[in-house]
Amino acid sequence: MFLSIAPAPSTRTGRLRPTQVIARRFGPDPEPYRGDPLLEEYLSDMTELYGRRFDRDRHAAAGRNSFTDMADRLVRDLDLAVPVDLIAIAHSTPDADPRRVTACYLSELVHGDPLAFAVSDQGPVAAFTALRLLGTYSGDFPGCRALLLVLEQTTMSYEVVGARYPVPGHDAGVAVLLEPAGSDGATVHQRPDVAPTAVGTLLDELVPADAVVIAGPGLTAGPGRPVVRAPDLGAAGVWAEFARHRAGTAGPIAVADHDPVSGTLCAAVFAGSDPETRS
Repeated sequence: MFLSIAPAPSTRTGRLRPTQVIARRFGPDPEPYRGDPLLEEYLSDMTELYGRRFDRDRHAAAGRNSFTDMADRLVRDLDLAVPVDLIAIAHSTPDADPRRVTACYLSELVHGDPLAFAVSDQGPVAAFTALRLLGTYSGDFPGCRALLLVLEQTTMSYEVVGARYPVPGHDAGVAVLLEPAGSDGATVHQRPDVAPTAVGTLLDELVPADAVVIAGPGLTAGPGRPVVRAPDLGAAGVWAEFARHRAGTAGPIAVADHDPVSGTLCAAVFAGSDPETRS
């Protein structure tokens, strides 16, 4: 047995700001499907637990981009001149190849022996939760540098019936490299049980009046506030649009989404800056 007590309060802010933002869409695997008995058995066993049937032809015709492959490409595209302390992976769709643990792979790939973890089963909320956790954990790492990866893929090797969230239109990933910040660090708001009719009013309360709002599907803002609509890329949609707009926007940007299942309204507010942005 051992005794565990709460850690002493940190004197660091635990706030982070983006220094690089990269968005990528991934095309289907160019190689024809050659069959993978181990993966097919795994997917058959898993889908059967939920009353579904693994469809080999459907799987063979899909994009078949695993989160590990997508994360590998994104990380190698980043300019990682310094070690990374924290990595958070967020997604709403399941991995096309769940045998590979992306967090473990990245903890070995990225210099710095980072603590890596994943956030899922929250729909569009996942990326905001991951960003908030990175900010919280960063207080325990002096000079913390963190990496947020938002990954979505379209390979559903079974019939999708009554899905809580629509399947994204494309396989996509976004990488956000973050460094310590003071008052200009990202602020993450998460409010549960917000009715669709109340979203616009609450969003106006959480987001500065001069901020550009990048909004997920169906999210509305108050009268007169300009909103940039995100593409249909699942949880990655608003973050891909953030990557596209960040370099050309001098003032603050708010990335916002609303989960129709839990009613959670999320908004991440970033101060104006000039990070390196590629898409």
